This record gives sequence, C-alpha cells and structure tokens, in this order.
Amino acid sequence: MDFMRILQSLEEFLYEIMGWLVFYPRALWRTLTRPVAVAVYTGEQLKQPRDEQFTEMVSPPLMLILTIVLAHLVELGTRNGTSTIDTVLGKELFSSEQTVIATRSVVFCFFGLFGAMSMLRHQRQPTNRDSLRKPFYIHCYLLAPFALGLAVASTVMTFAKGSWILLGGALLLLSCLWYAWAQTAIYVRILKISWWKAVATASAANLLATGVIVGLYLVVAGVR
Repeated sequence: MDFMRILQSLEEFLYEIMGWLVFYPRALWRTLTRPVAVAVYTGEQLKQPRDEQFTEMVSPPLMLILTIVLAHLVELGTRNGTSTIDTVLGKELFSSEQTVIATRSVVFCFFGLFGAMSMLRHQRQPTNRDSLRKPFYIHCYLLAPFALGLAVASTVMTFAKGSWILLGGALLLLSCLWYAWAQTAIYVRILKISWWKAVATASAANLLATGVIVGLYLVVAGVR
C-alpha cells in the first residue's frame, strides 16, 4: 500500500515537472509581451475556485521561484559560482543552494509587496490577506522576466570581457526599463490613473523597496 502511494506521488511529481516545461515558457512569454493582459488574467483567475486557478500558466509565486532557480542555475554555470557574504548572518543566508534561492526570492518579493501595497492605497482598499493577494500575484508575474534579465545581465557583466560587458549593461538597462514600463501600464489600466501618476506611483514603490533591500544588505554584510 505504501509502495503504491509512493508511485502515485512520483507520478504526480513527474507530471507537475513536465507541466512546468510547457506552462513556464508560456507564462514567461505572455508576461514579457502582454503584461497588462496577464494582470487582467490574474484577477480573473483569483475569482475561480482555488483548484481551478491558473490552469493555463504557472501560478505567479511559483513562476517567480522557478525564475530564481533558473537564474541561479545560470550563475552556477559560470566558472566562479555564487558570491557569498563573509558574516555570520551572511553565511546562514547563503550557506546552501536552497537558502540562496529562498533569500533571493524574498528580496524580489519586496518589490512585489510594496508595489501591491501602493495599488491598494490608490484603490483605497484595506490591506489584508485577501486584498493583497491580487496585486502581489500580478507583481510576481512581472518580477519573473525582470529577475531573469538581471541575472543574465549581471553574469555577463561579471565574467565577460570586451564588448560583451556593454551587452550585459544594455540588457540590465533594458530589463529595468521593461519592468518600469510594464508596471506603469498595469497601473494605468487597473488603477485608472494617468501615465504620469502611474510612473510616480511605481517609482515611489520601487525606490522604497530598493531602500529596504539596501538597508537589509548593509545589516547582513555587517556594514556600520
């Protein structure tokens, strides 16, 4: 009986993995090319029963985690691997591949959290577990191409030479510009505000998230 349960669990696991090979690239491409449509799709899916949500794409948090894993694999493919922070807390957070992925996922989620809270503030909605889910999930989709672009760009800039460094810098700038454009376009559509106000709202949220991340980095790195 236990052996049959193991086989069934393995069957479900293998099917899930194979499904990622189909649904992850689809979700990444749709987010990259049609971020506003993906944001609308996210809102529609969250109205469905939980077991019927996101049947055409990978769910937003899983999308971000898989992207962080993929970005980490890109980094591991370089000759020097992952950089570490030589402090007690830094060693704890970067002591294994699992903790590196978890730490980086949390770091990117700060952008999603502050972006989601800025949307709720403009919609004048209370911040709770239910209201926060939709805008946070929308940002999880947006953060996936952004995180992958930053990972590839930083890897190229760190280990490449000559004109490849310029290519890495261009990819880094392009990733940032894409994220800013996509986030602004979604704010215009969902919040029904002007482009200039959407730019200001998105910029404020991202600057706040960046400030928190930099502050946490200084604490982890032991900078005084």
